[in-house]
Amino acid sequence: MPTKPRRPRGGLPGPAQPAQDTVTAKKPVGRPKSAPSTIVNVRLPLTLVAALDRYLDRLEQQTGLKANRGMIARRAVELFLASHASAATMTKEA
Repeated sequence: MPTKPRRPRGGLPGPAQPAQDTVTAKKPVGRPKSAPSTIVNVRLPLTLVAALDRYLDRLEQQTGLKANRGMIARRAVELFLASHASAATMTKEA
């Protein structure tokens, strides 16, 4: 007596795969190709996260560009460190 196959032969059920000529280019994933980096986990109060999200929404409306929390946090840390480095050099000169 023949056994029933466990899986249909047509592949997994679900939406049909698009034809090769209609497939859109995929966005690159993973780490940016810039300087080596690492992941830093930071716990933020919910009020600060809500304010950050409101700022991101406003920025996207004004510029039309997509941004995310990580991009804004990286830029904020860069500017913070740059301003403190310039302040330190000014105090050494005085």
